[in-house]
Amino acid sequence: MIASQFGCFFFDLDGVLYVGGAATPGAVESLDTLRSMGKHIRFLTNNPTTRIRIADRLRGHGIAAGMDEIITAGSATAKYLAAEGITKAWVIGEQGLHREIEMAGISSAGEEDCEAVVIGWDETATLASVRRAALAIRKGALFIATNIDRTFPTPEGPVAGVGALAEALRTGSGKDPVVVGKPFEPMFREALDSVGLPPDRIVMIGDTPEVDILGAHRAGITALLMGDADTPGGGDFRRPDGRIAALPDLFDPARKTDLWHLPRTD
Repeated sequence: MIASQFGCFFFDLDGVLYVGGAATPGAVESLDTLRSMGKHIRFLTNNPTTRIRIADRLRGHGIAAGMDEIITAGSATAKYLAAEGITKAWVIGEQGLHREIEMAGISSAGEEDCEAVVIGWDETATLASVRRAALAIRKGALFIATNIDRTFPTPEGPVAGVGALAEALRTGSGKDPVVVGKPFEPMFREALDSVGLPPDRIVMIGDTPEVDILGAHRAGITALLMGDADTPGGGDFRRPDGRIAALPDLFDPARKTDLWHLPRTD
């Protein structure tokens, strides 16, 4: 079975562990079983809110999660800014993103004195604020996007994500952002460093080929697609190493044959 093939499991959240206010079928039991098997678990989300908020949401679904197991686009962005020596940032995003960045010792700034412009999801963002942020980037501020997800799942269907705001700012500034979240390297590097296992002992489970699957493969990690999203043919990094319909499939002995190139067991 798939669960026996790996020492650590990276999980996307929206669409894999829950959709809206409901856990996906068998998610709680599957996480409990993996922990009972001694498996490491990491939760990777492009949601740029605080890790505390994500932990609370997981617990609300009956899923235990330690702070050291959660990597959000917000926490990864804060670490990236600190590593780059940024001390003042103009953050266009919700309070959770502001909080993560403040906890990293980076102060809030405006268009005149910011060293970086950070874009997350902000339903209150206006065209005027995008114009001003674009001007700050043109004047030399670093352009950082927590992620560039075009949509995220809701019970009503996909809705516009951070990528919509990031694209508006890219168009206005003429600059491409440094992207921290999946499928780009900073978030996966943080997760890998926190585990201490080689990439061939880790598997990513996600529902989005161009985000979860692509990012995992760029990091050298096996990737499983949950759900029925369309995928490209062989040779494309968005092509998963296997599919599951739901998390309990991880414990199905027959599911091993669905994987195209599993790492060898120890």
